[in-house]
Amino acid sequence: MRLRKMFEALRRQIGFWAGHSGVRRYGANTLWMLAEKGGRLVLGFLVGIYVARQLGPAQYGLLNYAISFIALFSVLVTLGMDPVLVRELVKRPSRADCILGSALALKAAGFGVMVVAVGAILLFSPMTNGERLLLAIVLAGYAFQIFQVFDFSFQARVLAKYSAVSQITALLVVSGARLWFAWRGAPLWCFALAESIYMAFSALGYVLFYRYLGGRFRALRVEREEVKFLAMESLPLFLAAFGVMFYLRFDQLIVTWLLGDAANGQYAVAVRLSEVLFLFPLVVADSFFPSLIGTRSTSIRRYYQRTERLMRFLFYSALAILLPAACVGYFLIVLLYGEAYREAAWLYVILLAKILLVYPGQVNAKWYLAENMQKISMAVSFCGCALSVVLDYLMIRLWGVTGVAVAAFLINFATYLVFPLPFRKGRQGVRLFLRAMLPIFR
Repeated sequence: MRLRKMFEALRRQIGFWAGHSGVRRYGANTLWMLAEKGGRLVLGFLVGIYVARQLGPAQYGLLNYAISFIALFSVLVTLGMDPVLVRELVKRPSRADCILGSALALKAAGFGVMVVAVGAILLFSPMTNGERLLLAIVLAGYAFQIFQVFDFSFQARVLAKYSAVSQITALLVVSGARLWFAWRGAPLWCFALAESIYMAFSALGYVLFYRYLGGRFRALRVEREEVKFLAMESLPLFLAAFGVMFYLRFDQLIVTWLLGDAANGQYAVAVRLSEVLFLFPLVVADSFFPSLIGTRSTSIRRYYQRTERLMRFLFYSALAILLPAACVGYFLIVLLYGEAYREAAWLYVILLAKILLVYPGQVNAKWYLAENMQKISMAVSFCGCALSVVLDYLMIRLWGVTGVAVAAFLINFATYLVFPLPFRKGRQGVRLFLRAMLPIFR
């Protein structure tokens, strides 16, 4: 009887939400984002299996080292501005041309700084010419990231299908190229070139769809005050994004530096497969962010209720898939990648524990932005960055590459639940996080 009542309550809730026009709209947007990111991760994973088998752990590790190294500097192009752009386009749609034009100018300037910084490292660092070539090719692709501002225009208008079509098309073209390169035994720089081609094709799609939807490039304009406003609003997020990117990518760099390319090849395979499961919370958080911003302006109580429910839904989703995903993923790596990557299977199981924190943490990060807590976010990210350096080094000395996987969970735990505690608003975020995870805190 009790079970029947639970199912009846669930049926009523589903019926209510299914009939809600706003939920249908954001639900459709979520499905498009899920299709794009899911296609990118799943197809990238499947193609990556063949590429990894053909290249071997050492070459595959070197390729991922180049990608991770350049990604450390990618914040100079994004500038932490992405969520700020979505927020401002939602709040000030009449100023969209000015916001987009000013953002384009800032991102172009950021790419120029990125080229100078990476160029100096390529010139003066002790590395082989082959490594320099890989890094330079990946760097060139980030020139097209400037045009990602049009993607955020689609997000603000809940039109994710245009971003999805752009990226899925680019993905299909580049996946075909990667398969052909692997089949022909192409040199490693060809696979680096594929990374840049993907960014170029995605940018082309954004530009074409922006024009298709009535956008006028001549109407875009740069205003000093808007540039200053976006820069000041994004500065804490830029610094925070650098910290986040550092502790997301530093693990692959330190594994290469201390253990070699082959060890990083094992770790990269585990990271790639675990990232497939990080898709769902990312899509949900991005899709519902405009809705949360709108709700906050009308009812603070409803805003907190929706935020907590969304975090709770994602936490229990992570809890439900953790064990099945660990078992299936372990055998998939051994079966598909081969015995050469057996160590990656154990690393994947350890890394998967992060989903219990990362799933609700994606919504928690959006809450920080909605509350204008960029400075706290920056401080927390830098603490995470410092912990990453110390903990990765100590754990890799203690347990080798397995220690880096364990450190990844500890760093996420500290970032979400420990480092915000010194701040009043940060403690409120921790309580929100814990209320979503544990019934005792409700």
